[in-house]
Amino acid sequence: MKKQYLMLVFCAVCINAFMQQDPEAKKILDQVAEKTGSYRTIQVNYTLTVEDRKEKTTSSSEGQIWIKGGKYRLDAPESVVYFDGKTMWTYNEDINEVTITEPDMEDEDFLSNPAKILTWYNRDFKYRYVQKTVLNGHEMHEIDLFPNNLQQPYSRIRIYIDAGNLLLYLIKSIGKDGIDYSILLSDYVTGKEMNDALFVFDPAKFKKIEIVDMRF
Repeated sequence: MKKQYLMLVFCAVCINAFMQQDPEAKKILDQVAEKTGSYRTIQVNYTLTVEDRKEKTTSSSEGQIWIKGGKYRLDAPESVVYFDGKTMWTYNEDINEVTITEPDMEDEDFLSNPAKILTWYNRDFKYRYVQKTVLNGHEMHEIDLFPNNLQQPYSRIRIYIDAGNLLLYLIKSIGKDGIDYSILLSDYVTGKEMNDALFVFDPAKFKKIEIVDMRF
């Protein structure tokens, strides 16, 4: 029993040593955050791929994201999410229903809030530089992120950053349940004028809409 306990302690020390912040990864992530943060607005297309390793199935969908400061709008095939920095509206076109919430900003991570793309890595993860690699003809920095909160449904997030323009290119979440999510970002447009109304849902524009207000 004592030997098992000592082995567990030894493993914990080794894991903790391995998981210290990698200065090479931090340097690149800081550069990406600084460059991305310099843009007043960001518009980007995305392709979401879901891979079920157990069932050996893969599905994909496409959409678009608009970001302005702490606001964002995410258009997906099944829904549109509006967030004005405080209130979130999730509109489901199939059933003509919108759900209104006020998410806890402290509990969110960048997977649930694209606007946090500038701050998530310093707060939520430890990170490690893996290698330089090539994807679709572009040289990439490959970096692994390990969540500080071990209750997250993913064990690791691997990101690819374009070494040429220092923009985030691919995010891959490795799920503990055997389901992996990949988000490929393309066709960046930066500095485009965006009216704040873009990030607010207007129910008056939708006839006979059902409103589910979860704020109370």
